[in-house]
Amino acid sequence: MKGLLLVAVSGLLLSGPVGAQSKDALVCNVADFKMLALATNDEQAREKSVSDWLVKFGKACAPDQITFIRGNLAPWLGTANTIKINQSIETLLSEKKTAQKNYEADTSELDKNKNNMPVNKPQADTVSTRRY
Repeated sequence: MKGLLLVAVSGLLLSGPVGAQSKDALVCNVADFKMLALATNDEQAREKSVSDWLVKFGKACAPDQITFIRGNLAPWLGTANTIKINQSIETLLSEKKTAQKNYEADTSELDKNKNNMPVNKPQADTVSTRRY
């Protein structure tokens, strides 16, 4: 009975705000990609599941994560490493690089504008005018 109660309480804790938050947030977990690829024996099913994973989680991946996946496609996918999968990876990487360039261009424009803003500089050393 105590074991059942413990399971029920832990289930309630997991289904609270933390559990709901993890369901809504898409997180790129490369280990999940790897396990999905290595655990699926049928090559067509492996290609499909990996392709679906890339569609669902790929945009949440950082460029270094995508690069890491790209570097490990052959050992993880084997014969399921198709042109379609490679194109998906290259498209994701290209989008990330474009987004990074746009971000850098936007921030450099902000820096330029920051340099043009008037600056309140302190006055030169003041001399006391106190009379004795």
